[in-house]
Amino acid sequence: MELQVEGLLFKQISKPKNYIGNKIVNVYDDKYRINLYCEFEEDQLIKKRICGSYFARLVNKSKLDIIHSSNKV
Repeated sequence: MELQVEGLLFKQISKPKNYIGNKIVNVYDDKYRINLYCEFEEDQLIKKRICGSYFARLVNKSKLDIIHSSNKV
């Protein structure tokens, strides 16, 4: 189900710059927390951090309604 949620999310938003992956967690019923991770350089070190976070609802396994979003880029 997580791959389906990821596909539906990226139909609505574009991938952030330096995107490296995500973590999708089913919180309850049809609600999901989706965190997007990006790489960045700081003090000559490559680090990763959450660059986008979404709380969304999967409707009929074919539509993703984004309830709340926070982009940190």
